[in-house]
Amino acid sequence: VTPSGSCASMIKEHYTRLFDDRFDWHEKADNLAKRTYELSSFLVDILGIKKMAGKYLGKAVYHDSCTGLRELGIKAQPRALLSGIEGLEIIEYEGAEVCCGFGGTFCVKYSDISDKIVTSRINQLTPTDADTLLGGDLGCLINLAGKLMREGSSIQVRHMAEVLAGLTDYPAIGNGKD
Repeated sequence: VTPSGSCASMIKEHYTRLFDDRFDWHEKADNLAKRTYELSSFLVDILGIKKMAGKYLGKAVYHDSCTGLRELGIKAQPRALLSGIEGLEIIEYEGAEVCCGFGGTFCVKYSDISDKIVTSRINQLTPTDADTLLGGDLGCLINLAGKLMREGSSIQVRHMAEVLAGLTDYPAIGNGKD
């Protein structure tokens, strides 16, 4: 079980191809792929948990990662889990399903394009008056947190697991101390 859609997708959707010419390893990789899940998908789709109990006071938007959404079909699962959190209001925003511009090395190789994409997401997020941005892919969250920090925004960025586990007393992503 991984806390990141891109990590789960690498194992579930791509890893076995690395061993196409090695049957002994291909079979092991396929076995691993069949047993690998993204966190919210595991909790909802495998364990059958409909919502989690907890408390988090705030208005939040949820950003769907490209990989989680398009390769793993993760959309409703995190929202279902978060719907049981007392005091948390989830606000949908127009850019929730659109790429944040991270894409691993994409943001390094094509930094100008990446910045335009993440700026667009932030521009769509800001009018919601959300105080928190939640997501399930650390790459996306780091990219979005970095842009929000550079813009001087007070919006906190957190992995949804932090809220589900009640670990929000720790600094939000990008707000750590030295």
